[in-house]
Amino acid sequence: MIFIFGANDKVVEKQRQYAQEHCYNCNNTSNWILEKNATYASLFFISVFPIKTRYIYYCPICRNGRQLEKEEYERMK
Repeated sequence: MIFIFGANDKVVEKQRQYAQEHCYNCNNTSNWILEKNATYASLFFISVFPIKTRYIYYCPICRNGRQLEKEEYERMK
């Protein structure tokens, strides 16, 4: 019997913020994106359960940003 096991990333939540921020990487001012990503364990290409969750706040133009803690993510939401 063969089992195909792996991991895949999914965007769980994605929202654009109302306050504009300046990006020092691309020198643009825009509404940044607050995103929750999860890495899921998959069995036969079907996501089964989350392994790791990341919270990211980034510039939509150059995608430069920073990783957040869960508490900081919940506050910004």
